[in-house]
Amino acid sequence: MDLYLLRHGQAMFGSQDYDRLSDLGHRQAHCLGQEIGSWQLGPAALVSGDLRRQQQTLEGVCEGAGLVQGAAVDAGFNELEVSELIPGYWPAACQRLGLAMTPKEASTDMRYFLPLMSEALRLWIADHPGEKGESFRQFQQRITDAIATHACGSRPTVAVTSGGVISLLASQAMGSDVTHMAELIHQVNNCSITHLRYARGQWHLQAFNVNGHLRRQQMLTWR
Repeated sequence: MDLYLLRHGQAMFGSQDYDRLSDLGHRQAHCLGQEIGSWQLGPAALVSGDLRRQQQTLEGVCEGAGLVQGAAVDAGFNELEVSELIPGYWPAACQRLGLAMTPKEASTDMRYFLPLMSEALRLWIADHPGEKGESFRQFQQRITDAIATHACGSRPTVAVTSGGVISLLASQAMGSDVTHMAELIHQVNNCSITHLRYARGQWHLQAFNVNGHLRRQQMLTWR
């Protein structure tokens, strides 16, 4: 059983309406579709989260691959809720790292934003009661449920999702501590491909963050 996880295209980072693709994001999605089409996966089950950037990516993938759209929609593949995570854990992350920056200030310099975001994620993962919105355990469980629903049978499953979902599943497939996702999440490029295979009772990582199709077209982005 094979599961192909596709990260959405570049969204409108820094704008008031983040949850939509940029012009480049639309081109990335079409490029991704052409790449997936060349893999000759055969009849595959298609599924996407219900976020607009994921749905728009799916449209581009289907166009690029020449697929007829008939994908299932499952919010279990949605991204972790950053709008809840940042106000809940950012102050403590700043304190731990000895920094005093707002998310907006940090977002202009990745030297600060990435470590602070990773630290906020680690705090969220450790906060099991999840008093500040969706808990990590709830996030983990909804992804597990979504995969159990859609990644079954003999045909491959292609899922359009987001970096948090991909980094968690890749960490688990490698047998790493789940906190590893706090670093891995920054390595997942827009419209990259991660391939998992289920065998001997567990998921195994076959490929992570495949992005050559984007590099060749000079479309490689992280956000």
